[in-house]
Amino acid sequence: MVESLNHRELELSGAYPEVAPLIRLRHIARQLRLFKPRVNRSDQSGNLLTRYRGRGMNFEEVRYYQPGDDVRSIDWRVTARTGKTHTKLFQEERERPVVILLDLRSPMFFGSQNAFKSVAACSIASALCWAGLQHGDRIGALIFSDQGVNTVRPRRSHHAVLAAIHGMVDSATSLDSPIAADGSQPLSALLEEARRVARPGSAVFLISDCHDLDASCEQSLYLLTRHADLQILRVSDPLEQQLPDQAVTISDGRQRTFLGKGKQALKQQFARHQHQIRENAAQLCRRLHLPLLDFDNTQPVVPKLLSTYGDRQPAPGRRHA
Repeated sequence: MVESLNHRELELSGAYPEVAPLIRLRHIARQLRLFKPRVNRSDQSGNLLTRYRGRGMNFEEVRYYQPGDDVRSIDWRVTARTGKTHTKLFQEERERPVVILLDLRSPMFFGSQNAFKSVAACSIASALCWAGLQHGDRIGALIFSDQGVNTVRPRRSHHAVLAAIHGMVDSATSLDSPIAADGSQPLSALLEEARRVARPGSAVFLISDCHDLDASCEQSLYLLTRHADLQILRVSDPLEQQLPDQAVTISDGRQRTFLGKGKQALKQQFARHQHQIRENAAQLCRRLHLPLLDFDNTQPVVPKLLSTYGDRQPAPGRRHA
């Protein structure tokens, strides 16, 4: 039972994720709702706030046209054959593809305490996969590494979620430095691939630190959101936003740099630069009307997921950092 589980048992920590804890996150799936309920306004209205682009509908029957029916649904063949106007009725599809875009490039291999960004991102992605499967949706994933993209095609099965989890772990455990090697692909390349995989009506969740979510991504984001619903979940470490006042030693795994207390000007310049990167990403999301949700990898992930997507909580609005 979910209630009998301690949330601490579901939290991941450290530099690398493991398969078993990611599988255990299925226990909170019943408490997560990825789509906001809404009040039905007609017999054909669905119960999800996310927009169904494309048809997203199953044909149900033909009946006589009634005042108020959508003229675009008139069945002209039946109308011509019978001499009386008929309209088509459709049943809204309850199953939809949920596609997780998971950024596991080198910059995600960083953390000042608790868990690396890559570990927190894998936790979030796994929980969303289980939640989607719990509610009868097809689950797929694009796992983005420095070398390329590992694609898990959307399917409504535990095998799809397990394939995504194993892909996450394999990609995350191959990381050994936050410094990307030459030839690492930009986030815009992942978004281009997502357009190919995400079918019309898909719900897409981008999980990334968004360090290169900038103007180069705008066109791809715009085209993706024309036929899919996209939420952006930004995972960041406080140390990336502002260095502490006390002296610190920074390492990329190969070299070490000491920043003493006298380096205040450098620390202030660093904070301004990081703030501008985050603000640019937030402005881009505002222009495209995209939800931007922030996660702190130094804090437990499960309570944040429950407060954001919890079944008893209001669904997330369009919040920006």
